Amino acid sequence: MVKVHNGQYKVFTQKVGSGKIKLLLLHGGPANGHEYLENFPLNLNTKDVTIYYFEQLGSYYSDNPLDSTAYTPAAVVEQVEDVRKGLGIDNFYLLGHSWGGMLAELYAQKYQKHIKGLILSNVPGYDFAPKDKLKIFEDDLMKDWLNSTKKLPAFSVYPKTTVDSVFNGLKLSDTLLSKKLHRLVPKALDSMMFRVTYYRANGPEPEPLARDGKHIRRKKDNPFLFELQRIHKQLDYKTAILSLKTKTLLLGSAHDYMYSDGYYDMQKAMTNAKVRVYITPNGSHYAMWDDTKEYFKALNDFLYDVEKHKF
Repeated sequence: MVKVHNGQYKVFTQKVGSGKIKLLLLHGGPANGHEYLENFPLNLNTKDVTIYYFEQLGSYYSDNPLDSTAYTPAAVVEQVEDVRKGLGIDNFYLLGHSWGGMLAELYAQKYQKHIKGLILSNVPGYDFAPKDKLKIFEDDLMKDWLNSTKKLPAFSVYPKTTVDSVFNGLKLSDTLLSKKLHRLVPKALDSMMFRVTYYRANGPEPEPLARDGKHIRRKKDNPFLFELQRIHKQLDYKTAILSLKTKTLLLGSAHDYMYSDGYYDMQKAMTNAKVRVYITPNGSHYAMWDDTKEYFKALNDFLYDVEKHKF
């Protein structure tokens, strides 16, 4: 446990491996945890790479203080720096996934002198994407999501007009059926969104990913989630990204709900940094699980290319 926020609270950390390459992982959310990243040691050579996990304040294994000052953007950035100091690492690689990638952008803006290489995994690039292309992407994603949900066996027994009416939010003349379907649709949409854009592989979720899902603190009284959602739209991630001079891998996925072409727009805009883009062909938001081979090949190639001065 490492002390953060002027020593007032503690966050969970874990070290795996013994290599000279230091890799600190920032999980997504906010309020997810490190558990869905547990396959990193299985896919990286831990004789070469030392992996550091930590869970941000408000997450399952760390303190969850009712203290709004601990959840401001500046405080969360300093939390990462407190962890870096507490772990005694420097000249390290920083990988942020999803929200963790956005946090990594903010941290790198202030502390990139400590970073040897930056990996932004499955982060939004909307600020750099042409509006017309982004609109087409979002429309296509919504159509795929809705059509896939409507094809579920639970809806196949009803007439298409009935199903379409319910999906459009209309009430049916059959009151009991209307209540039943209106309860079913939101759950089905949530489930299908996960299957379409979060984890696409056949079969059940991998145990670490499922376990992480059970431990997500997303209740309304979670101060971490509330504060970051409140100020999220005020943050200038674009300026943070444009300030970077660090060697960077933009690691996306073809089936993520994040706009994958936006990574190339980010690359063009990041004129102060050397940037590589890799899009896993079969992955979604959790590409480390549903396109494991491609995801970790891209990560390994980046780490070793930077180490060997070939990047």
